[in-house]
Amino acid sequence: MINEKTVNTYPLELLQTLKHKARSGFVRYPVFVSGDDAFLKSMISACDVDSVISDVLEGDNVLPWNTARQLLGQETGALALDLRNGLDVDKLCAAAGCVKGGALLALIVDENVLQESRFYHRFLRFGQHPAAAFIRQRGESSLPTMEVTEAKGEWMDKETGTTLSQQSAIAAIEKVLRGHRRRPALLVADRGRGKSSAMGIAAAEVMSQSNKKIAVTSPRFSNVETLFSHAAARGLLSKNGRLSRIADNGSELFFVAPDALLRDEPSCDLLLVDEAAAIPLPMLSKMLKVYSRIVFSSTEHGYEGTGRAFSTRFRAMLNEEAKGWREVSLTEPVRWADSDPLEAWLFSAFLFDAEPLTPKGSEAAITIKAIDPKELANDEDTLKQLFSLLVTAHYQTSPNDLVQLLDGQGLRLLGAYCGQVLVGALFASKEGGFERELAQAVVEGRRRIKGHLLAQSLATHTGNDAVLADPLIRIVRIAVLPAFRNKGIGKQLVRALETSADLENINVVGTSFGANSELWRFWSSLGYQPLRLGVQRDAASGTYSLQLGKTIQRKPEWFDALQALFYLNLNYQVAEQFSDMETELVAALLTDSNAASSPSSVALHQVSLFAQGNLGYDLVTGSLWQWFIHWLAANSTQNAADEMCSLMIARLLQRQSWANVAEKFGFRGRKDTEAAMRDWTRQQLPNKDMQ
Repeated sequence: MINEKTVNTYPLELLQTLKHKARSGFVRYPVFVSGDDAFLKSMISACDVDSVISDVLEGDNVLPWNTARQLLGQETGALALDLRNGLDVDKLCAAAGCVKGGALLALIVDENVLQESRFYHRFLRFGQHPAAAFIRQRGESSLPTMEVTEAKGEWMDKETGTTLSQQSAIAAIEKVLRGHRRRPALLVADRGRGKSSAMGIAAAEVMSQSNKKIAVTSPRFSNVETLFSHAAARGLLSKNGRLSRIADNGSELFFVAPDALLRDEPSCDLLLVDEAAAIPLPMLSKMLKVYSRIVFSSTEHGYEGTGRAFSTRFRAMLNEEAKGWREVSLTEPVRWADSDPLEAWLFSAFLFDAEPLTPKGSEAAITIKAIDPKELANDEDTLKQLFSLLVTAHYQTSPNDLVQLLDGQGLRLLGAYCGQVLVGALFASKEGGFERELAQAVVEGRRRIKGHLLAQSLATHTGNDAVLADPLIRIVRIAVLPAFRNKGIGKQLVRALETSADLENINVVGTSFGANSELWRFWSSLGYQPLRLGVQRDAASGTYSLQLGKTIQRKPEWFDALQALFYLNLNYQVAEQFSDMETELVAALLTDSNAASSPSSVALHQVSLFAQGNLGYDLVTGSLWQWFIHWLAANSTQNAADEMCSLMIARLLQRQSWANVAEKFGFRGRKDTEAAMRDWTRQQLPNKDMQ
């Protein structure tokens, strides 16, 4: 490779040199290009690009940015990305993964436009990375200094068109299907190692040999388009709608979203779970219980979401729940050679390989300090520590999170330090504070302001524009290193933010998350109260979005009104929109409700008659419902989480069928189930109510 930076006097000659190096090493290079339109067109032409992604340039091979995702799963030669009017990092990384070895990725930038974006300034600095070239119309240009050896031999097996790692993965998939039950396989790899194509090839081979049904699940169908295309090509499968492919012998490969998979439990001979790192562990655990032959795949680093933290926790779960599981690591790149400069550049520029530091001693006192977002772009060490915390603590972290860290509006950052090492962090955003006219326009659907996610959601779903008039702070994420969890660090960070909000005279701190019992216990223990619950399960996480708030100083007039609306709607939604919600979560949400009225004396008397066996269930459903709702509100979540309480929730509140409730809780039918409800109710009633 070229070992020194080169002054640019002949840009075309420099590009020819770079193209030759890329072809001889079967690698890819990032090339920053800066100049006027005529210069850019000549450089794009010299790069021999197959496609240009731009909202400004024109031409037969130009695609607008809103269609860039159609490149996913494809293989392309040289590609040019026009970044002058904005930078979508997730799309950039996705497009980069489509470029094959021997080609260039041209990154069109404008160094003359004053950019307020701290992320963009940092991005331009990576034009001087050892793996990158920078070609300028005016000023100094440079070629990479990163050493790359000339490619030798073949990467792929000529007969099968697969790498050795892919062949091992295919063999492991076939063994899951034909070997002992309950012995899943886990395929792990960095992006570009061909695990999706290996799954597709294996599916095609299995389907060609006998009539098999193979289900594929992933947070989005776009994640598995590569899998489907390889299966269809290898197995000559025909299209059976958008989400299904069939073979002549009746075999079928079909896609189903994670939430639908667990809700409907479609039958299949083999389940392939692609991008498992983007699916919460509880859902993966349920898949293990329902399906006996499963193959999971996970991207260790990539734009799909960084999965190292997931892999560690998931391996521990597999050790407990599927002791005969097997792991296959795909190491060889499929579309480029080892030591690829573009891959090295992506890892550095977007911190895919950021690893958290480990304090020498974990007993040192924890100190909470504010971190200034304005200084992060020039403090690479702190930025890496923050991003590594996100990667380690959250199952879904993408390169765009890096943009939010550097450019997020109204961003508040707090760090928890053990000595000098960052072991926890809180990310928050200031929202609201709108003028009344703008607030009304948002509520009426005439305006939508970027950011302000919590404030706008609460206002638009209740029709209350006063929510937007007051400023609030939304806690976006809390991340703590695994070794420091369960030590109160998260609560320290929240309380420190509340103190900061108090000093700013901000009256409400809120948050939003996929509701589960564990997170509810954490937030409710800190005094956060429910204000809104989404009615659609997230397809990837399988959870409902829950929004909470806490008043710090003066309680705004709208706060109690929103909470009253929450409980009013929840009481009725439990039987419809939330009829499949986990009963423990239903109990938790209704506990301590101040919206549950006491049952009337006549209703309470009817409940006691039911408990004594004098009246049947069908005659007392209203009275029993009113009494039970009040009982939940008055009792702790610990009491509300027992099995009979769950049964009462499932039948009385969620209106699940007698057959389903009896089967779920181990009774022979309605008669036994109703008798158990009667006995439990009698135990909960005070003696005076039984007289």
